[in-house]
Amino acid sequence: MHALRLVVLGLALTACQDQPAQSTGPKPPLVQGVAAFISVDNLSARPGQTVRVRVEVQVGTQQNYKLGSFTGRLRFNPARLTFRAENAISDGLRVSNPAGAPTGEIRFAGAAPTGFTNLVLYDGTFEVKSADYASDLALQMEELSAAMSLTNLAPQLQVNRQIFLSRTAGH
Repeated sequence: MHALRLVVLGLALTACQDQPAQSTGPKPPLVQGVAAFISVDNLSARPGQTVRVRVEVQVGTQQNYKLGSFTGRLRFNPARLTFRAENAISDGLRVSNPAGAPTGEIRFAGAAPTGFTNLVLYDGTFEVKSADYASDLALQMEELSAAMSLTNLAPQLQVNRQIFLSRTAGH
């Protein structure tokens, strides 16, 4: 059995003011490395509606490891989106800290010694305050590691700034 290759990675998004692209298409196939991205269940939600916002990862098809731990931050504009609740994910140990939600940040982390089977890292429900809420969503991954080997994936991780439409995050 090959040693698993994921590790603690600190990758901060630049404080760039560019707007992230939005996509209604499927996530692109990943052949190598690891990609982290945000998905939502309704890109055209109106004020007063709720949306599910997820942080997900994809592990390339040429990789021979499982994700073992992660830490990250989901950032949003609290004038456009209000945190309502975290949606439980029953896979490994997962925690989140919504204490920063009033200022637009939720921290999340997880660990699974033998690896996660569900590659949704965070799943939250938010109330939409402004129809253009998705333009302010941003992801910062601070750590990713492989189950068992704790291999560092810093050189392999890509944080996609594009916001994807989730086909599985129905209410």
